[in-house]
Amino acid sequence: MFFDTQTLTQLVERCFDLSMSGAVPPATRAEYLAHGKRLRELLMRLLGARFDAASAEFQKASASLRDTNQELARAAQDVKQATQVVARLGELAGYLDQALAVAGKVIA
Repeated sequence: MFFDTQTLTQLVERCFDLSMSGAVPPATRAEYLAHGKRLRELLMRLLGARFDAASAEFQKASASLRDTNQELARAAQDVKQATQVVARLGELAGYLDQALAVAGKVIA
C-alpha cells in the first residue's frame, strides 16, 4: 500500500505558505517553516515506501495526515487557529517516522 503523498504535498505547501504570511506571528512562521521542511523530507522518503495497510502505524499516520490537513486548511483562513494547529505538525511527523520504521520496502 502507498501512503497518500498528494495530501502530504498539500500540507507541506500550506506550511510554506503560512511560514511566509505576515498575518502569522514571527515565532509561528518559523515553526511552520521548520515543520514544512521536515514534512517535505518525510514526503521524499515516503514516495518510495510500501506499507501494510493494516498496520497500526500506517493507520495512525494516515488518520493524522487527513485530520491535520483538514485542520490546517481551515486554519489558513483563521490566523489564530493557524497558530494552534502548528503543534499537530510535529505530531504528524512523529507518526510518519513510525510508519516508515515498519514500511515493508523503502527505495532510497
